[in-house]
Amino acid sequence: MTRPPNPFQVTTLAQGEDFADRTAEVALIREVWETPGSKLVMYGDRRMGKTATMDVAAAEVRKGKRPVVIVNLATAVDPDAAVRRLLAAVYHAIGRTWKTVLQDLAATLRFRLSMTPNPDGTATPSLDLHLEPGAQVARPALFTEALDAIEAELAKRKLTLGLGLDEFQRLLLWGGEDIEWALKASLERHRHISYVLAGCARSLIEEMVTNRHRALWKATGTLAVGPIPTDEFAAWIVARSQASGIPLADATARSIIALAGPRTRDVVLLAGATWEYARAMGHGDPARAMDAYVETTAALHERLWTTCNDRERRILRALAADPQLEPTSTAARGRFHLGPPSTVSKAIKALGDKELLARHAGRHHFDDPFFRRWIELNALADLEFLPRRLQDGAAT
Repeated sequence: MTRPPNPFQVTTLAQGEDFADRTAEVALIREVWETPGSKLVMYGDRRMGKTATMDVAAAEVRKGKRPVVIVNLATAVDPDAAVRRLLAAVYHAIGRTWKTVLQDLAATLRFRLSMTPNPDGTATPSLDLHLEPGAQVARPALFTEALDAIEAELAKRKLTLGLGLDEFQRLLLWGGEDIEWALKASLERHRHISYVLAGCARSLIEEMVTNRHRALWKATGTLAVGPIPTDEFAAWIVARSQASGIPLADATARSIIALAGPRTRDVVLLAGATWEYARAMGHGDPARAMDAYVETTAALHERLWTTCNDRERRILRALAADPQLEPTSTAARGRFHLGPPSTVSKAIKALGDKELLARHAGRHHFDDPFFRRWIELNALADLEFLPRRLQDGAAT
């Protein structure tokens, strides 16, 4: 008998039935991209599904023969790399006739441009861009200069383009608030590009769009992407499991969400582990599935643990033992031997920079529920704490 495939996948962008419906978010992004000159900033924590949501919306817009490109800036190392990604994506979206546009853009930006098309003609070409000697474009401003040049070419050719910039806040690393103001100026002038600017640096982006002294204040629409409502998410988990022939009950789905939430990817990952457990054992048990998954990924979590110094580990253990803890409080520092307040604050910041801790609703918590569980199972014995027994997402 053919083994049914696991219906809960996190290794690729979710599409079709794999996508947990964010109907309102998809509709709003689609409306922006279908309205030339519109602008939207979308932000939320990592692993909430922002990129997948943009991808689904883009696919729907493309059905109407409107070009949309999404440029991921997460791993771009400098403005030059970001511009290469932007121009390659635009070329791929518009088609081969855009080759002359790229050449015009290169001339406008004082670049030397060479293109190496993919042999099969389907993927984006390899672009080699070099700033010409004597060019006056400041490196941090290079990206907004490229946006301006694309807008000018679109206007000349009477075309429109939907553009998604994923992790757009990285632009600030290259130009600080100067590039933020340059971006605002471009957004205000552009009538042929509709923008969705997405990012996971929630506190930074909230500051950018809510502080009247920042460039993007009242310059765009905003969309805060939070957790999928439990009823909606549980119904999706149940429906996907039933379609696979290995059904998970509503109570099981809700337990998955309670244990792994609130981030979409974590919930889907645990749903997949629970489905595998149900396939093997005949019933879903999210708690046992979570511990089994943590055991299989122990090497990864151990490597994360070794990146931390002793004080950082003490803080992680303390928060695993007592999730409601405020590490800088006198009681917490005395109980867990964390040290003076300034030292604890410095260590918490370092853990945040490593994306091991996050702060929400006034308290610090683990960014990754599976790393938290690994610490509960492997590091609390030093504090004479027993790992909590997981049941429906609560400690018992």
